Amino acid sequence: MVSDIVCECLVKKKMDAIHIGKVIAVFGGGFLISYELMALASIHDPSGMLGPMLLMVGLFLTVYFGRRVLMIEYEYAYFDGEISFDKISAKSKRKHLIDVDLKAVEKIGRFGDEALSKLPVTKTRDYSVSKSDPNTIYIYYKDEKNGLNTVLFFTPNQKMLDAMKTSVSATVYREFFSKTKKN
Repeated sequence: MVSDIVCECLVKKKMDAIHIGKVIAVFGGGFLISYELMALASIHDPSGMLGPMLLMVGLFLTVYFGRRVLMIEYEYAYFDGEISFDKISAKSKRKHLIDVDLKAVEKIGRFGDEALSKLPVTKTRDYSVSKSDPNTIYIYYKDEKNGLNTVLFFTPNQKMLDAMKTSVSATVYREFFSKTKKN
């Protein structure tokens, strides 16, 4: 019997090369389009007010959408043997990503494990702070919806790890949690 343990964890995604590229593309493209609109409007507007107005609106929209790309957080919520993953953009927009039943998890490990390279992975999901973070772990499971072998990276705190212990199978517990106690 699983007791009603509730645990939540909020982590902020660190900037990596791909994330920095997206931010540069959004801000650079937004500034370029804003400037081009201003230049085009100033040619066709005899009063000269439309150009600066379009520039201001373009810059506002660039900053508005750019911060949604720049500020990304993940929330993990554990309840009754299931972990729910949500993505929060700019501390205002929440998107539910996936629910994972811990009974379906076949393997848990750290990012650098050599066992990870031997797993038959079809899909990879990364909801972690960074794969290089020492607290980042992976869970390997078969997705119920599409039947794909999935590896999901995330960075739980110690309270969430302790809550997860009660829901995983005995094999997973023995392979991951008993090793972490010894280390």
